[in-house]
Amino acid sequence: MALDPYQLCPCGSGKKIKFCCSKDIVPELDKVIRAVQGEQRVSALSSVAKLIEEKGPRLALLALRADVELALGQLEQADKTIDEFLAASPDNPVALALSAIHAGGKNDLESAIEDLQQSLEHLGGVMPPSVYSAIGVVGQTLLAHGDVLAARGHLLMQVGLAGERDENPIRLLMRINMMPEIPLLLKQDYHYAERPEGAEWAEAFDIAMQQARKGAWVAACEKLDDLEEQFPDQGAILKNIAILSGWVGQRDEASIAWRKYSRLEGIPLDDAVEAEALAQMLDPNAERDELDSVAVIYTVTDVEKLMELLLSNSRVGRMPIDPAEMADDDGPPPKAAFWLLDKAVPESGVDLTREQVPNVLGEMYIYGKETDRPGRIEYSLVRDEDYDSRKQALAEFAGEFIEGEPTEEVLGPVPKVSAGLTWRWRLPDDTPAEKRTELVSEQRRESMLQRWPAMELKTLNGKTPRELAADPANQVRSLAAILLLELSNEQNSADFDFNELRRELELPTCDPIDPAHVDAMTLSLVQIPFVEVEKLSDEGLLTLYRRVVLKYAVTSIRIIAEEVLRRDSLNDTVDKNEAYDLLIRTATDSEDALRHVEDAKQATSERAESSARWLLAELSVRLSRYEAEQAQAIIQTLQLHHRDEPGVAQGLYEILASFGLITPDGTPPAMPAAAAQAAVAAQPAAADGGSALWTPDSPSESAPTEQKSKLWVPGMD
Repeated sequence: MALDPYQLCPCGSGKKIKFCCSKDIVPELDKVIRAVQGEQRVSALSSVAKLIEEKGPRLALLALRADVELALGQLEQADKTIDEFLAASPDNPVALALSAIHAGGKNDLESAIEDLQQSLEHLGGVMPPSVYSAIGVVGQTLLAHGDVLAARGHLLMQVGLAGERDENPIRLLMRINMMPEIPLLLKQDYHYAERPEGAEWAEAFDIAMQQARKGAWVAACEKLDDLEEQFPDQGAILKNIAILSGWVGQRDEASIAWRKYSRLEGIPLDDAVEAEALAQMLDPNAERDELDSVAVIYTVTDVEKLMELLLSNSRVGRMPIDPAEMADDDGPPPKAAFWLLDKAVPESGVDLTREQVPNVLGEMYIYGKETDRPGRIEYSLVRDEDYDSRKQALAEFAGEFIEGEPTEEVLGPVPKVSAGLTWRWRLPDDTPAEKRTELVSEQRRESMLQRWPAMELKTLNGKTPRELAADPANQVRSLAAILLLELSNEQNSADFDFNELRRELELPTCDPIDPAHVDAMTLSLVQIPFVEVEKLSDEGLLTLYRRVVLKYAVTSIRIIAEEVLRRDSLNDTVDKNEAYDLLIRTATDSEDALRHVEDAKQATSERAESSARWLLAELSVRLSRYEAEQAQAIIQTLQLHHRDEPGVAQGLYEILASFGLITPDGTPPAMPAAAAQAAVAAQPAAADGGSALWTPDSPSESAPTEQKSKLWVPGMD
């Protein structure tokens, strides 16, 4: 179809071609645009260059040339073309959008945001394709820089503009939403606050919000900032400043506005706490609570004898890594890697108590003698309150084989709270899963209720949470700190009732929410777990279910999916297999996962359907628990009864490959049997048969190593 002269001119003026700079070159313009659409960009660029030579640097031609140069990666040429375009038309939205795309390609985030915002501010009427593309480029650049809040703001704007024409922004947005490591506060959809009726500042506010709704967020913010100076402490003004500042990456302004909003009189406590939590999360100037990860380097006099000691001592566990993979340009890899424990591993874990569990003091990397360097131990640990005693433990353990004063090398920072609430255990091989769960629950409660409240944190002005909570003026700030800890805990799928912590610090708890008094579509993601879901109608329940699944809100998924499964009235409305699958994937531990697997298998049996899906899910759990016999039985069942069902063979191979039991091409791996057995676990056992490291959220205890793997996999026979 020939180019319609009544289309908008590519130059960005907002005029139709017939009345703009390209009115006398419509056939030539049509040829160029067709070449671009057919991805014949080199030909298009040649045609544009010829037209510019003949007709002069018309804005439409400059727009097309810059667009094609960017697509071809000719960045220097694009830079010159865009500069020429902007010199001729400084406020042109297409020129500014192309400049934003160019800046994003150079990773110049600040310029990309500024150019895009100017483009949107000067835009009138229909949005040109280059402006739409610039929104996506800036959003993706923000995401690459780790600014999830601002990236989601841009992607949401692009989704609203795209309709059904472009699925890429909604796919990227969904991918972000499904990332469990992103806190729920950053996945929350923030809606503009409405002004109160009859406000003295209503007209100026409405003008600012008109700018905001067209995407000119910086211009809107400037107007709202002026309003805030004239009319301070207005909730609608402050909340909208906070939202808009966050979307353009101005984290400091967003943090200040959210904090001001949280302190306003009349703001509901839950809203105030979330606003303060966002302020703490976004504040770029806040002192971070971090500790140094350090390598303490000791000179070794006799590496071979030291190795004999390490391999024979029950206070040492061999780390399940291949030292050869640690080679770099600075020298050869370590000969071996070990954990130093604070006590010997008990013979049995059946009746184990927390006091008997060995803790890892640090990681030891043993290096042999080199031409220009003696043998050495690189002892990796965190510089916390136990740093000196951990160093002393190694000095006493290996003292006869080390000499001189050690040197220290800072490897990088680690979050203080994370380091303080994480523990690493070496459990006996026969520790039952139930015992492990019991020990974890005890340790987690102690960490949350005793250790965290006693931590001095810079983010709390050097106070401990317990000290801060004792001051009524800091109630919201204390609750916000707990909320951030709770969201971090959710990311790790850990099971702990944070109302216990609130009660411990004598703070208000999060009470049950009667759904009759809330709107399920606008309820904050962090408040959904407190909804009394049994009181919801089927429609209301499904509304919340879809919300929490789309945002991968783990705690809420567990609660709501359970309720969905309980209701027979939803059997024909919702895919209950999906609900079982979600419960398995978000389970707090392997026992919880197996319970859901059994429920799913039972439901499948009652419907006379194949259980292959749940057998594959169970296989993953059994392998993570080192349960070779049970895993073997599942594989045999799949082979005998389900191998011809769609997706079963592929699913089986993917699971076995993920645990290192077969290579991607389906053959057994070329590794020792002990290593194959180790691969069964998420926290693998090492070749010496007794050194698997277990951390609080790992799914299994360590397993004994045998001369031959118990697990048969396809191809072994």
